[in-house]
Amino acid sequence: DAMGGAFVGLANDFSAAYWNPAGLAQMTKASFSLYGADIMPTGTYTFGLAGVDAKSVFKHYLIPGLGFFQPLGDRVVVGIYVYAPSGAGSTWNGTDLQNLSGGKPFTWYSMLGIFTASPSIAVKVTDQIMLGATVDVNYGMLKMDQPFELGQYTERLKGLAVGGTIGLLVKPVKQFSFGLTYKLPFTAKLKGDVTIPFAVALPGVTTATETGTRKAVWPMWLAGGIAIKPIDQLTITADLQYTNWKKLQTIPISFTDETWEGYFGAGGPYDRVDELAWKNTTQFRVGAEYMVTNALAVRAGYYFDPNPGPISTQNILLPEFKYNWITAGFGYHSGSLDVDAAIQYGKGADINIGLTEGVMPGLHTMKMWVPSLNFTYKF
Repeated sequence: DAMGGAFVGLANDFSAAYWNPAGLAQMTKASFSLYGADIMPTGTYTFGLAGVDAKSVFKHYLIPGLGFFQPLGDRVVVGIYVYAPSGAGSTWNGTDLQNLSGGKPFTWYSMLGIFTASPSIAVKVTDQIMLGATVDVNYGMLKMDQPFELGQYTERLKGLAVGGTIGLLVKPVKQFSFGLTYKLPFTAKLKGDVTIPFAVALPGVTTATETGTRKAVWPMWLAGGIAIKPIDQLTITADLQYTNWKKLQTIPISFTDETWEGYFGAGGPYDRVDELAWKNTTQFRVGAEYMVTNALAVRAGYYFDPNPGPISTQNILLPEFKYNWITAGFGYHSGSLDVDAAIQYGKGADINIGLTEGVMPGLHTMKMWVPSLNFTYKF
């Protein structure tokens, strides 16, 4: 985290299971790692014509992780990494937004999270070439509350999906290494309760809660990176990371009840299909680590994260911004224990949407602080 996530060409700790599983082959001792991060977003939304001047409710979105890895001889490392690769959401005060919902203070809330368990294997083919792979078992959750024509709309969906990651790390000399990582796309199917309190007033609808299902393609991710050591104390890294977000155009919802499907499914008069219209993106990341002593390392980094979505689909529940991130932190090694701490700050570029340009015209802003802490014990 402290090196801007530019880690594909270095991949020399437990998080290699995510960034580049081939790097796990560099481990020489069994290890257990415990990781935690806290995403703290602050957003604002201003729409003068409607008299709206809102600020998101401050909340913590905790991202946990733990890993255990065991070398099997000199060439093979196996283990498992359980973590949350992403988590996002927002909560808004309904009173601040009541001018958008007929003067009523409805609930505006979202939480999208994925938890992943990745059994991993890495093989040192030669002293210079390493290969690795994981099977990624993903548990996804989507919680969303928002008003619409019939009143308060609520979703509570969850589901499982399986993907995978493969990686290559080549280290021809001590001073240089490079890596490649490919994450397979997979289709996530999220299923659960959808509630609309006023739905019972519609012809043929006899219940306010029905089972809804959303399907979404989680896209392919391809990354390449390098690591250079110009001097023994200094390591410099750089990555390019490409995500095929274009595959994620919509996340439509369907219902088992034909009456509900007619009203709320795709194409129905109360269709709540979330149009995304995302495009492919490429992140640029750089980082550096300097060993102050044999035990203490200081780190810093930067990355640019373009937003996949156009302004026409921008909204306050699942917002997308073009971010510039600055990162910093340190690592301390004492005997069998490693302690790593980082802080990330991301500032989203302001988005100003005109009346004819999108579904939520007005000025949207966002910034985030993300502190993290990791402990690794080597046996």
